[in-house]
Amino acid sequence: MSVSAKAISTAAAIRLRQRLQPEGGVGDKIFPPTFAGGVYNWEVRKLQGKDVQCVLLDSVAAQANRLEEALATAVGKGLALPELRVDFSTEFPEIGSVSVLAAPHRIFDAIVRDSQVDGKAFSKSGLYAALAKANVRNANEIFANAPSALLFGCWDSTGAAGGLGNKFARAITAEVIGIDAAFGETRGGIRLDPLAIVKEASVTSKDALTWEVAKGAKAEKPVRPSEINHGNILVSTDSTKHEFVLGEKLVEQSHITKGGVTCDHALQIAVISVNALRRLRFPEASGAASATRDAAAQRVLLALGLLALTLGREQGYWLRSRCGLVADGFADFELVFGDGRCEPFQINAEDARSDFEDAVTAAKAAGLPWNGVQMLKPQAKLVDLIKKSRELQALGKAEA
Repeated sequence: MSVSAKAISTAAAIRLRQRLQPEGGVGDKIFPPTFAGGVYNWEVRKLQGKDVQCVLLDSVAAQANRLEEALATAVGKGLALPELRVDFSTEFPEIGSVSVLAAPHRIFDAIVRDSQVDGKAFSKSGLYAALAKANVRNANEIFANAPSALLFGCWDSTGAAGGLGNKFARAITAEVIGIDAAFGETRGGIRLDPLAIVKEASVTSKDALTWEVAKGAKAEKPVRPSEINHGNILVSTDSTKHEFVLGEKLVEQSHITKGGVTCDHALQIAVISVNALRRLRFPEASGAASATRDAAAQRVLLALGLLALTLGREQGYWLRSRCGLVADGFADFELVFGDGRCEPFQINAEDARSDFEDAVTAAKAAGLPWNGVQMLKPQAKLVDLIKKSRELQALGKAEA
């Protein structure tokens, strides 16, 4: 019996706890993502009965994007997976097409919402009407057109029902955290100008595109060349105070805001909730319940999640500049059962893909719908919005 078939019939979840180390080796400094105020996301976690300071290296949302990107790469190499794509190649060749695997809100993203099907607005199309009716009691249409949305979660928040639109909770979660992490330090530095422009050579605008050399004592609002990125530039550092509970004490530390971190190791924790997938139903066209169809579709989604995790692990853990990680030996996956028992197993991306394709074959045999890639076109107003945005950016009058 395949991993996905066994899991969907007996397990509560599939789990991966992958230990990681920096590309530079143990103790090398890495840089977490920054949040509002330029700070890292610190927290204390209970590990083996002890309070351990940890730092977030990659959030659940960021990991979902990376796993979807891994699937998109596999699709580009021949993996058959239903998806909607909005084709911008005529108006914006550099954009090409945008898949629901890349759209932030997946099948209910604004990019899809503001597309058109056969010249008709997507929101007025039969395709959208069918998708909007889907719910956990009948998820056939989303399974047929974008099964990844059922796995990673989606919400029709801007459709006809507004905030009451149907929600599908994510059934796969992953995050990467730094374990036993310590604050890094940096004291800034100086960016040396090869042109040796001195600070006294002032200019009359902070706008990097329209500046002019200041002339005479009455020059209007002269500023230093560093304001337009010329001359030597001092790279400053900010500090902040951080409070956290350690043992029974409240500890306060002052530290550099963006100094990176070192940690004992990093850990990717990934879970595919089989229990969450079992909530989804896939009835017959007549509406009659079908345990066979339910299990077949649920198995496809589980196998898709396992494929995403194995593809993601094999393509590596480069998270951002100065935060590249490598596996500290590939960890086993685990089947987690309802009573807490765990059964380890090994699987690579090639075997996971074979399992996924077998699951799809079984689902089709059970009568489940499985469409190909459907190409949509952007509505004229979306094209106009992109053009206007680019015009403003070219004039230096817009922020992302």
